[in-house]
Amino acid sequence: MKIHQMIKTKRSFKQEFKKQIRFAITAAIGFTIAFSWRETVFDMFLNFTSRVLDLSIDHYSTKIYTAVLITLLGVLLIFFTSKILKDK
Repeated sequence: MKIHQMIKTKRSFKQEFKKQIRFAITAAIGFTIAFSWRETVFDMFLNFTSRVLDLSIDHYSTKIYTAVLITLLGVLLIFFTSKILKDK
């Protein structure tokens, strides 16, 4: 009886280990992709913000407004995707 439980536990550990390794690799690739797009997205929003507010791109407040805009859009995106993907 104990041997059967040990074999079952060993299998479930291997399955869970593989699952966690897949998750870690996927997360690492996702972070790499996000990091590679970070500057492009920030520059795009920076240009947009400077034009809308009629400020210089080099002005410190432009970067603050850009960060706030990106944060608000990110929160909205998280909110809407969580509503769409909600378990029923």
